Amino acid sequence: MPRAIVTLAFVWTLAQVPLDAAGAAQSDASAARAHYRQGIEYEREHNLDAAAAEYQAALARAPKLAEAHDRLGFVLGLQGHTAEAIAEFERAVSLQPASFDARYHLGATLWWTKQLDRARAELKQAVALRPSHAEARYYLAVTERQQGNLKAAIADFRTALRHNSRLVAGHTQLGIALQELGDLDGAIAEFRRALAIDPALPDAGNSLGLALTQKGDSKGAVQSLRAVIGAHPDFAAARLNLGIALMQGGELDAAVAELRELTRRDPSNAEGFYDLGLALKQQDAFDAAATALRTAMQIDPTLPEAPYTLGVVLWQTGHAEEAVALFREAIARRHDYADAHYMLGTIFKQQGRTDAALDELRETIRINPAFAEARTSLGQALQLQHDAAGAAAQFAEAERLNKQKADAQAAAFALNAGLERLKQQDVRGAIAKFREAVGLAPDNAQAHFQLALALRRAGRVAEARAEFAAAERLAPYLKPPAPNR
Repeated sequence: MPRAIVTLAFVWTLAQVPLDAAGAAQSDASAARAHYRQGIEYEREHNLDAAAAEYQAALARAPKLAEAHDRLGFVLGLQGHTAEAIAEFERAVSLQPASFDARYHLGATLWWTKQLDRARAELKQAVALRPSHAEARYYLAVTERQQGNLKAAIADFRTALRHNSRLVAGHTQLGIALQELGDLDGAIAEFRRALAIDPALPDAGNSLGLALTQKGDSKGAVQSLRAVIGAHPDFAAARLNLGIALMQGGELDAAVAELRELTRRDPSNAEGFYDLGLALKQQDAFDAAATALRTAMQIDPTLPEAPYTLGVVLWQTGHAEEAVALFREAIARRHDYADAHYMLGTIFKQQGRTDAALDELRETIRINPAFAEARTSLGQALQLQHDAAGAAAQFAEAERLNKQKADAQAAAFALNAGLERLKQQDVRGAIAKFREAVGLAPDNAQAHFQLALALRRAGRVAEARAEFAAAERLAPYLKPPAPNR
């Protein structure tokens, strides 16, 4: 059952049963209400079997008592009888379509059983009946996120948090949705809010560490993830992410130690063995890396990165033919694996198999047109076939892509320099650096956004408005903050 159904306390009011006739009917209705009341008392005492029996007795006397169907469903859900719980909630909704409780319980339980379309429909009805109910809105948002509707999910998470700012799961799930959208700063802020409410929350700490790694802040990520593992040593995902963060920060010995500990605790963790192989490869410990990567391949026959990386290791150590077989295995596991096609093209070109190399390099570029190194290699292969025009076109495109990449890196440097200028209260210098970043990479949303903030700070409101609009076009989650008053 959904966690909210298990943990939330509800105050239930007694339904008024319509009296169809006097006498026996009135007696049945009174008896049904008495059983219903007793069921609630047993529920409060956590005596679920007795509560279920009382609700069933109530329904035997008043089959149309919607509240009893709802409460019986709730108890059945707590007992693990999910299908029966859903059936009771459905009966409650059919008898009383305007019942918030029945629709919320039905929607949340459908979500729990992964019936997302039905869950979303019921939860939308529930929040329409009670717009300020944070938990119902939260489950609607979770359902929308799982269905890929991030814009609606983010809006509903924010609405839920307006009604209950201490809903920890809301902050965590909003952070995940923002992370999926590409708003790492917004995600990090939400994970920090969740941890401010509950510092011991492992999921939020792990998500924060992962987001910081994605942002390039390996030091902050390591700090967050070590705190999680200190409290939860068997949290495999956090230890895996810690290994990745340590690799990102160049702490290879520490990364290997963490990943060895992970695979010791969880010998069936394919990703753990894969990342261990990656870290050992970076240490040039090729034999140990190959052993770890082969183990990852055996544990998870669908993981494409393991044969690919093992292929690279074998190629680097002079075993090209074995590497070819592994790159083909990687492609069998992921048909659009551009890097694996590129490595095949590279080996075939080295072996003088130009036609085969051309096929692989063209496939690489079909999958990833921005693969500059593949275009350079394709140009070289075309030269071998005396196709000067084709080679020139590939070299020109590779040069354009390399310049674009260099400009993006320079823009990131200028953006960071501008942020440093702002810290020093040098608004004019910051504006110059942000303009430099925008000039180098016009599609850098953060450069436009930071330029807009600096321009507004300098009182240049019209220019700021234009830059905010440019930033929002590139990244719709970047909304202008309210001006400081």
